[in-house]
Amino acid sequence: MAIEEVPATGGLAGGSRVRLHRLSQRPDGDNWVIGRVETGDFIVVPDVAHRVITLLGEDRDIDDVAARLRAETGTRFAVADFVTALDGLGFVAAVDDQIRADDTRVKPSLPWLRPGYVRWLLHPLLPILVAGFAVAAVIMLVLHPGLLPSYRVLVWSKRAGLVLAVNAAIAWTLILVHECAHLAAARAAGVPARITLSTRLQFLAAQTDVSGVWAAPRRTRMTAYLAGMGIDICGAGICLLVLGLAGPHGLARSLLAVAVTLTVIGLSGQFMVFMRTDIYFALQDLTRCANLYAEGSGYLRYLGGRVTRRGPHPDPSLAYPAAQRRAIRLYSAVLLAGTAVCLGIEIVVTLPALVTLLARAMSEIGRTPLGSVDGVVALAILLGFQVLWMSRWWHRHRHQVQALTGKYLRTERR
Repeated sequence: MAIEEVPATGGLAGGSRVRLHRLSQRPDGDNWVIGRVETGDFIVVPDVAHRVITLLGEDRDIDDVAARLRAETGTRFAVADFVTALDGLGFVAAVDDQIRADDTRVKPSLPWLRPGYVRWLLHPLLPILVAGFAVAAVIMLVLHPGLLPSYRVLVWSKRAGLVLAVNAAIAWTLILVHECAHLAAARAAGVPARITLSTRLQFLAAQTDVSGVWAAPRRTRMTAYLAGMGIDICGAGICLLVLGLAGPHGLARSLLAVAVTLTVIGLSGQFMVFMRTDIYFALQDLTRCANLYAEGSGYLRYLGGRVTRRGPHPDPSLAYPAAQRRAIRLYSAVLLAGTAVCLGIEIVVTLPALVTLLARAMSEIGRTPLGSVDGVVALAILLGFQVLWMSRWWHRHRHQVQALTGKYLRTERR
């Protein structure tokens, strides 16, 4: 963010003294990452903006800060406009004697979980432990090829309702453990993370907001991003060790195999970076792009505008250094291709399979009492997930839908 280019939104006089909330600040190449850990809101600013924040912390008024900057650099900066932008972000606690309302704090999940309880998750030896479970899992698969994950192990009974209910319970237990690992790693760094339910394309997804770790060192950030995959690897390793060494039979073996297969599916899904998965956030951090998804989407819109000739629009990636520009353009290609393939599979494979399962469940109802119960359970699970997905999709996108609907209605009236 260039301090000279921040638009004024009004409300701050040059003689005002501004008190900021406690802001986390860390260098990031030639810039600074500044924000509030408790809300997860961060911005990337140049050195001069960091200097403004430092001077404001010395109880100087806005005019005094501007004069000091001009004396130091010989350049006039729009300090009042920049401070107004900080106020809009919720970084300003008070202006003169006026306390700003602060309703941006994130209500954390598991508030009883204290950083001291989980500080061990940031120990540098922990990745070695995860790697050990990964090696153990590979050894078990080499020694026992029959343990290789397969979709066939997911169908461990002829009762579709029973299979769906038990598999869903195992899957969501694994997902909850995965998200709790993110939360615990973030909490170890003092970040009030929060677990929510949302959608990503056609998928219903649990997600943990760990935005506050932007304030932490890179190793801590990476631990928070990858903690879920780490616990997945450990869990799969333990299940494979039990299967390979203890050799359970019957239902126990089937359920352990289901857990391994679902874990591998979940780990594979993390490589679908076009949906902002765990690996996406790690890549975003490594490329030093503050919002790789938004910038990649913006670049695609720019290319679409060129194709449709809707008017001259500047290439948004040109505002970034060469390395970040290459990352944005490469990611935009992955975003477009991945989204197209994912939606294509939904139309060609997933929807027909869903219709088949629904028809099969309905056909079971009325044949026998046990079959009827199983069919009803299967229908409830299949339809329940669709309703839940639609509910979360609407919660996430209703504002865009309402804005588009309003725009369309206004156009029609004309």
